[in-house]
Amino acid sequence: MNKKRRTRGGKHSGFSQHSRVGSKLTPPLAKLPVALVDYERDLLPELLWIASLVDGLGVERSHLPYYELANEIDKSWNSENVFLGFISDFGAFPKERRSEFKDEHKDLIQRSFQGPIGRILAFFPDSPAYWLVDQDAISLGGFLDPELELARLRDLVIRLMPGKDDFAGHARALPLGRILKHGRLHVPRDFSLIDVMPRYPSGCTDEEKRSVQSFARMTLNMTYDHNLHYRERTWPKYFWRHNYDLVVCRPARLPIRGSKPLTENDAPSFTQALELNAGFTRDYLAKLTSGTYIDLYSPEKYEILLGLFSRCARLFILMSEDVNLWARDTGGIFLRCLADSSITFCYLAKAGSAEDFECFKSYGEGQEKLLMLHLQDNYPNEVSLEGRSAPVISDELGSFNAELIHIELGSWSKQDTRKLAHKAGLEHLYRLIYAPASSDLHGTWMSLKHSSLTYCAEPLHRFHRLPAFAEPPVYVNAMLAAQSLFETCVSAGIEHLGFPPFQPKLSDVIREIADKAEPSSGND
Repeated sequence: MNKKRRTRGGKHSGFSQHSRVGSKLTPPLAKLPVALVDYERDLLPELLWIASLVDGLGVERSHLPYYELANEIDKSWNSENVFLGFISDFGAFPKERRSEFKDEHKDLIQRSFQGPIGRILAFFPDSPAYWLVDQDAISLGGFLDPELELARLRDLVIRLMPGKDDFAGHARALPLGRILKHGRLHVPRDFSLIDVMPRYPSGCTDEEKRSVQSFARMTLNMTYDHNLHYRERTWPKYFWRHNYDLVVCRPARLPIRGSKPLTENDAPSFTQALELNAGFTRDYLAKLTSGTYIDLYSPEKYEILLGLFSRCARLFILMSEDVNLWARDTGGIFLRCLADSSITFCYLAKAGSAEDFECFKSYGEGQEKLLMLHLQDNYPNEVSLEGRSAPVISDELGSFNAELIHIELGSWSKQDTRKLAHKAGLEHLYRLIYAPASSDLHGTWMSLKHSSLTYCAEPLHRFHRLPAFAEPPVYVNAMLAAQSLFETCVSAGIEHLGFPPFQPKLSDVIREIADKAEPSSGND
């Protein structure tokens, strides 16, 4: 499931255009004071009323109730801002005039607001537009049915998510007329769309329609970003966070390949302990999936922490189930990977700042951009190991967004792992497990989002990510060391993140067998 990044990738600034300061490569546009509007997170919830009109009446007729209600609102409007039909705009209507307005325009409100979206917004009592919801009409029509109304809301959200498609494009184009009507936008006389905009939408060619919608998107984004009225993002934050209370997460299930059977020579008690531990760990991940609070407006911190923990759990499970991963050569690689992720998780859980989480995510995106530039500048006929070309990677990063991504050539934390281990109180694990293992693999954001997280299939949750146990291949080895690392992560999660108790506890049989084992001769 591809959450977003629907823009078409293009050619980006090459290495020669990036300036280097310390370990960071900075693209030209990132030096400018450019801030992109997060359409899906912030603008989409604002467009719900307009989208409900387009959904119910179609492109040809949706403007009629939109302008009719907006024009009546103008008569009582005393804000310096233009009423665009955003959900936040309804909150700026003078409180002392609301009752009178509802009494005078009952039919209009029923036709243009209550019918299209009133019953949906009834589930959002702190919405800026809640004062227009007709509670009497809801009572007469029967109790609110979450299955029905939230299904309609879900459909609106899904249709709006492709922000450049015709449906969302038209919803974003309607407010342009309001901006022009109130003289908030001036264009040159020879502007190419002057003769086109009066003919939009029915009198335009498809190309002209796309041009108007593109201009409307740019104008609306600028208006939204520079208007103090929307600066706090109060409604979008409430919308996404309240959805967490309205509907439950629905993890996208991925098929899991069965592990290879253990050999007949393995001790039954050892194999039984490994099987039990793997099962207990899977159950614990399922408990985290359904019982961990997610801030849907700013889910990145939770995604990183849960992704790191999920990664550690997945490595531990695979170590427990596949004897082929106990070999010294593969074991050293996989155990280093687990140790690295465990140290990072425990550090972020215990002492991670907002800047740490931002650096962690930015580092992963920068590494993807670095790969894209290598393919674009040096190997135009090649693809990545997963078969992705430079335009495909650009598309995933968000095309223009890639121009704003820094490339960090050092580590994400700008300090070595030994220092992180020391701050997390895990220096002994660093010295005894991490350092001896000769792996160069790290659990970066790029790895987490492709391997250790699955999308929540609920559109009202913004398709945020959840921990998941899934293939592809992961790493494993010395089971005693792996169990110690995982138990350390569980303890950090319980103590610092409010994770639930791990019940039943992992088996100690592995520890008991390890204590009885003779030291290796070094020739195995």
